[in-house]
Amino acid sequence: MLTSLLSNRFWASFFVSVLIAIGVSFPHPVRAQVAGATLTGTVTDSSGATIPKAQLTITDLSTGVAREVESDSAGLYSAPNLLPGTYDVKVTASADPGRHDAGWAG
Repeated sequence: MLTSLLSNRFWASFFVSVLIAIGVSFPHPVRAQVAGATLTGTVTDSSGATIPKAQLTITDLSTGVAREVESDSAGLYSAPNLLPGTYDVKVTASADPGRHDAGWAG
């Protein structure tokens, strides 16, 4: 009886030790949690032509906190990690004298 009890404790301890060793040997990657959303889009004029290098001001209406982003050369923009809320988006673009987009007023 004593031998089987010691044997059972040995195997139980061995099994727990193996599980701990496996858990430590193969850690799982930890990812950061982000509580917000990403606002993305394309800045275009009334004719649908893209507007590169436009300045966007994205303001949280409840807090007044503003974030500024710029559209890329294809008119694409992205504002990551915005907290839940209602936002006002203002777009400004300087007129490029070398470019003419029908229907766009700067």
